[in-house]
Amino acid sequence: MAALLVALVAGVTTWLLLSLREEALREARDAVERQVAGAEAALNRSLLGLDLLLAGHDSTLQPVWTPTGLDEGRARQLLYATVRQNLSLRDMALVDDQGRVRVSAQALDGRPPMQPPSDWLGGLRQQAVPQLRVSEPVQTFATAERVLYLARPLSDPRGQRWFIVAEWPVAVAASILGPNAEEGGISLTLERDDGLLMAVAPPQDALLGSQLARPLGALQTGGVAQDVRARLQDEPALVAARPLLYQGLLVSAGLPRAVALQEGELTRRLVVAVAALFSLALLGAAVATDRYLRGLARARAETQRTKDSLERALAAMGDGFLLCDAQDRVVVWNQRYEDLFPWLKPVLAPGVDFERLALTGALALMPDASQADQQGWVQMRLAVHRQREGGYEQELPDGRVIHAVERRTPEGGVVSVFRDITRNERELARAKQAAEAANEAKSRFLAAMSHEIRTPLNAVLGMNSLLLNTPLTDEQRRCAELIHGSGQTLLALINDILDLSKVEAGHLTLELTDIDLVRTVDEVASLLRLRAQAKGLVLDLEVTPGLPARLRGDASRLRQVLFNLLGNALKFTEQGRISVELAHQPLPDGRCQVSIAVRDTGIGIAPELLPRLFTRFMQGDSGAARRYGGSGLGLAISREIVHLMGGRIDVQSAPGVGSCFTVLLPLQRAADAPETPAAGAAGAAVPRPPLRILVAEDNAVNQILIQAMLDQLGHECTLVADGMAALRQVQLEPYDLVLMDVQMPLMDGESATRAIRSLPGPLSRIPIVAMTANAMVEDRASHLAAGMDDHVSKPLDLGLLAAAIERTRRG
Repeated sequence: MAALLVALVAGVTTWLLLSLREEALREARDAVERQVAGAEAALNRSLLGLDLLLAGHDSTLQPVWTPTGLDEGRARQLLYATVRQNLSLRDMALVDDQGRVRVSAQALDGRPPMQPPSDWLGGLRQQAVPQLRVSEPVQTFATAERVLYLARPLSDPRGQRWFIVAEWPVAVAASILGPNAEEGGISLTLERDDGLLMAVAPPQDALLGSQLARPLGALQTGGVAQDVRARLQDEPALVAARPLLYQGLLVSAGLPRAVALQEGELTRRLVVAVAALFSLALLGAAVATDRYLRGLARARAETQRTKDSLERALAAMGDGFLLCDAQDRVVVWNQRYEDLFPWLKPVLAPGVDFERLALTGALALMPDASQADQQGWVQMRLAVHRQREGGYEQELPDGRVIHAVERRTPEGGVVSVFRDITRNERELARAKQAAEAANEAKSRFLAAMSHEIRTPLNAVLGMNSLLLNTPLTDEQRRCAELIHGSGQTLLALINDILDLSKVEAGHLTLELTDIDLVRTVDEVASLLRLRAQAKGLVLDLEVTPGLPARLRGDASRLRQVLFNLLGNALKFTEQGRISVELAHQPLPDGRCQVSIAVRDTGIGIAPELLPRLFTRFMQGDSGAARRYGGSGLGLAISREIVHLMGGRIDVQSAPGVGSCFTVLLPLQRAADAPETPAAGAAGAAVPRPPLRILVAEDNAVNQILIQAMLDQLGHECTLVADGMAALRQVQLEPYDLVLMDVQMPLMDGESATRAIRSLPGPLSRIPIVAMTANAMVEDRASHLAAGMDDHVSKPLDLGLLAAAIERTRRG
């Protein structure tokens, strides 16, 4: 049986580890694909902005051309102003057709002029159509930093060819490539299609300009993460790549599989939000281009080309895009915006007021609403659009969920980006359902495991208790007591793990009934008093007068908390006394604030250890943990139970003095509850006549154990092996009580109980107590629903069994 349990646990553990591994890889793939998509969008925006900036200087530099040639001073001032306005550039220069730098913006600051590679400039001369060209990484002479040169050809009024060149630091490109690249272990690269490394995030300057061993092919640049070798290291990785808008450039994101699996062990879900924003440089370039090129035919053609590039970039976006000016008039949008909101197509046009879009949306989304409701929706949408900066979500009538992000531009306009997150919402719902199913499977597994362990453990502990009641040598008694202590420790650990599972699943519930608080506390103290006396300790109960005799609470959970607190006090106290102090005070809302203090003279707890005392699997002192043992779950579970009851646990302690744990519970008063006098205990037990008890138990060892326990309690006992025999026996002879095992052959305990309850006359009212290794709250509820009167868990404890018998005797 032990080998089978070990194999079962190993199998389930292996399955869980494999599931976690696959989940980690799936999340890593999603993260890599999101990173590469974000990097692609960011680089496209930046390169497009710089391209527009350089292209715009064809008109910006018109004043510097004089009949005698180039006005270098004025050109330098214009370039210097552009560099000062654009923080992403180090320098700009005018280079003639022979590759000589004629004007450099940074010359005004005393810096040496830039030195773009001559062979790279040669490639510009061969362009049939002017377009942006990007150099490989170059180390500058002035600052020793790595830069990329960006250039476009232009012509002066005499038709001579010039080149406008910008110096773009690799560090700036890397920051745009991966602003959060150091988080999560993902590395991103900007490469040429021949494998030349141009930028990398996080930065690795030593690799810049190197030729990567494996250029990415067409099948690897679709943005889907693939299991290949890493771009920068020779190790397995998840790599995704995407081409940029500019031919010959692509971006990749990679995450080593080892890092992905390591991150998967630490977290279940990764949520990465990438906000799509156009930089101030792009808006500034667009405004400048519109201002300077409006009256010139050549400038109008360049503006049209710029517009075409922008439209291609917007068309490539997977999100809807809308730009409004400071007067809330539509400037530009993309096709994805029309796809998301098709009812706006008839009214979308440059210059249309955003209020008209909102009114059209209200008519489409609320066709049956009153005019006042529609107008109210329009005003709400306008308020969000004009005042709020941030994100919001909107559910459309067809079930789609749209996430919108709106940001104000420096000029007062509004940039709006709309994303369809319906799939994400559904995936989150499916993930939640899968997690709940896995948690339910874990609970069922723990319940089954508990039953399988408790059944043999009941026999071990019970037979060991019988052995301790026989004449033994000192060595034999020591061994038997060690077996008993270890078995009790194992039982406590099983109970703690089950309760922890309920806490994690949110299944820890309360069963509120009218309880006698003094009797409940005294029952626990009485059961532990023998242990205290065996250690030479005094355990007493003090009750202040006036406590209501009946309160509303969960007696079982309260006993569990008290067993833990008193058990800890007994464990850590070697001499002196332990006292349980029961007090109360009325609350303004009519409830009763009950205080249960467990005070001991034990070893105490250091102040620095108190904050972690209620943490799961943690004990105050590692030395004490090694000496006294324990799982470190008892106090954590007790705190959860007390919190569920609406109360709290406080602790005061000092090393060498002792500890005092105080449970404060606000409890409802039961109806017509008299007050109890002060008492040191609940009173002496009155001798009761023996009972005739029928025991239904299919396990032969457990039959011997239960018979011995009932003999020790002074009761008469008849044994049967299944529920069918129990049903026959109660009809043959009179019995005062039936102890019914739940899982038996032929007829289980619940079925036998229902059959007995259906018998005519007094036989249907015979008290029945369930004996079961099932320890879940729902199991106990099922037993009571079948007609059983009480419930005792295996391994059977003589004191708890006697208490259950007495409860049924009292009715």
